[in-house]
Amino acid sequence: MTYVFVLLLYLGTGEDRSLSSDELEFATLEACNRHASAIVKRYSTHGISLKDRAVAYCVPKVLKDIK
Repeated sequence: MTYVFVLLLYLGTGEDRSLSSDELEFATLEACNRHASAIVKRYSTHGISLKDRAVAYCVPKVLKDIK
């Protein structure tokens, strides 16, 4: 079995929170976390609206071996 780490990106808060991306896969947790950290950074002088709030998680996924 081979494992990868999938980056899950959610945008919004509460009931308006939705999964924006679940297609990025990384070979190591460190690489996934590095990208997750960069993706959720927001820069604004006027605050961030609720719809623009972002949360990212790295979760393990098993890839089926092809024989």
